[in-house]
Amino acid sequence: MSGESEDDKPTVVLDLNALKKQKLKQEEEMANLASSLEFSTPTEDDDSEEMQASHFPVILFDFGSDFFQKSLPSFPKGYDYKIIKTLPELNNHLKKKDFQIVVFYFDSNPKAVNQLCAQIKSKMPTTKTLIMAKAISPEKARAHAQTSSGAAGYYQLPLDSSKIEKEFNKIYSLIQKAS
Repeated sequence: MSGESEDDKPTVVLDLNALKKQKLKQEEEMANLASSLEFSTPTEDDDSEEMQASHFPVILFDFGSDFFQKSLPSFPKGYDYKIIKTLPELNNHLKKKDFQIVVFYFDSNPKAVNQLCAQIKSKMPTTKTLIMAKAISPEKARAHAQTSSGAAGYYQLPLDSSKIEKEFNKIYSLIQKAS
């Protein structure tokens, strides 16, 4: 037996209010950064080469989480995946004028995801967004799609490679119909 009693052991005291304030501050900073991003809009005369449905870029935006880093093996094969963790990196990828899909994990920061989706939707005609979330019913998805931050596609977790691929192909067919 050790000579320490329960009272002699070191204790850790967490200041939950301080932690909540810190999290809110981080979310506000992300929202402010997202609203100040500058995206260059592709011009009409830019010719993008015809892309096969299974070879377009898919950007997995993992800001403030490691959801995509951990779950990448569950995604369908044959796509050009890029895991992006910062807003400047995302901005660099958004400058590309070819078709691409940006996938957001909504549960990590809904406010920032909404702001980014709205900016991409209004300024980047060749980039489409897909929102993944734990609890997004078809009704919620339809209602959200009608807003300024509406995405081209919605996916309710858990991950299933064939269902994700169907969603990618549905989004890809939208841009094919438009061109």
